[in-house]
Amino acid sequence: MPQKRYIQLILPLKLEWEPYYSLDEGAEVAVGDRVKAEFAHREYIGVVSRTEANPASEGVAEDSIKNILGKEENLPPISAREIDFWRLLSKYYLCTPGEVYKAAYPGLRTAVKSPRKKSVPADAQPSPLTLSEEESDAVSGIRSAFGKGKTVLLEGQDRTAIYIGLAMDCIASGKSVLMLVPEIALSKQLEEKVRKAYPELRTFHSQETAATKRLVEREVREGKAKLVLGTRSSLFLPFRDLGLVIVDDEHDSSYKQSSPAPRYNAREASIFLASVHGAKVLLSSSTPSLESLYNSETGLFAHVKLKSDFSIGKPLLINTSAEIRKNGMSGSFSLKLLAEIKDTLDAGENVLLVCRAKAALQECEDEIRAIHPDNPHITVTTPAAIKLLLPGEYALTAVLQADSLLGKDDFRADERALQLLQQLRNHSRLLVIQTREPRHPVFQALANGRNGLIFLPERRAFNYPPFTRIVAVDIRDDNEKRLWKFSRILADELKSVPARRIGDFTFILPRDKSLNSTKTAIYKIVENIERKYHYSSHITIDVDPA
Repeated sequence: MPQKRYIQLILPLKLEWEPYYSLDEGAEVAVGDRVKAEFAHREYIGVVSRTEANPASEGVAEDSIKNILGKEENLPPISAREIDFWRLLSKYYLCTPGEVYKAAYPGLRTAVKSPRKKSVPADAQPSPLTLSEEESDAVSGIRSAFGKGKTVLLEGQDRTAIYIGLAMDCIASGKSVLMLVPEIALSKQLEEKVRKAYPELRTFHSQETAATKRLVEREVREGKAKLVLGTRSSLFLPFRDLGLVIVDDEHDSSYKQSSPAPRYNAREASIFLASVHGAKVLLSSSTPSLESLYNSETGLFAHVKLKSDFSIGKPLLINTSAEIRKNGMSGSFSLKLLAEIKDTLDAGENVLLVCRAKAALQECEDEIRAIHPDNPHITVTTPAAIKLLLPGEYALTAVLQADSLLGKDDFRADERALQLLQQLRNHSRLLVIQTREPRHPVFQALANGRNGLIFLPERRAFNYPPFTRIVAVDIRDDNEKRLWKFSRILADELKSVPARRIGDFTFILPRDKSLNSTKTAIYKIVENIERKYHYSSHITIDVDPA
């Protein structure tokens, strides 16, 4: 009798192991093939992660192992690089390869007739790319750093021409390019510019139809889609010849996946993906994250700066406390600001007013319209909406309640406030800030042209990132009695974790040799509670929370 043959599968489930299955006599499968298999009385499509497996080596009884139900012929195999990428993500973000597989292939889409390609005008020709002297110097600096194996941080305003130049070089060498954007609305702006230079651009995000996404996935797998622009989910496309990953606005918190697992940040995940493919990584922003600035300062990243052609003046800080004392306020507006607004409108130029939140929007709108009724040159918005602004669109931008940006409980609040104000300053000829605290470090940093590195000493003093890593454990349950019970159990078990904590469930881990073992200890505690008490789907782990 021929010897039984066994394989292991990655199933789209939260499993701490990769189940064993047996093969029928004569059946042939390879790593990456997708097969149908039963698990817990349900049928799934799994990915073969290992052939010629030996269940006895892990104490698995051979008579308990089921046969696969058959090979899934309608689905293409998963590449070894995809599986390697899943394993890197699952290890770092404390989840399972099965959860990453489920995120990479939601719904386990099956092969269907491909849609017609998006129409491109038949005679569309790429627009010639012309780089300024400064852009050419930046491209040379980036190429030089790539040659030394460095990830590059590009800092500057209009960076699109540099993206296109690097992408065209990569495509000419036979490789493909992934260009990441944090949000769909932002991708529309970049897409238009890139498509002029490369009409065969493919896009991939949640607003595309399922059929279009399947087409892009197939073209990427076949190596036909050479340039893909997409949001964070495009990291899971089946690249086979990836040469360059460009992360636009790398500082943006939208790159962080909050739920479900894997709770990854596309900025870091892009570096993992590139490492699997031997590709280059360009992180880019006009207001880089403190983590990326720190990595540049320490030499881990190369830092290339691009100056803006747009003239940026020093911001005008208005002390509202002082203005109140001398009757210099009219509602939400200082008289100084109202004078600046009038001068700008008289010149026929545009004014942008930034209110603290959506709830205050109508009040601000009513106040300014009472003074300047029906003036089309005035726009009132909130901080969340400024990402869509174009440089130079407004001559005057005013932040009415700037102190609301200075959060008290989030250690990243000052960094994000400075980034927001820098973006506003970069988009306007004059930025006016109304504040009760004009001497606050954020406003002084802005006035003196400093970046997020000014917060490093404080981060170091309090052992916050980038000097440490944060792991947050969260427990949720609609049953309040059960929630309290398991919260106590979880808190007691986590006391054994050798790390400083914020509250009961958030840990600050030093970036040393103990980091991985401490993260694993947290993961094992959660896993043991779930298994011991049959309490799954209520406890989550978030590595590097936003």
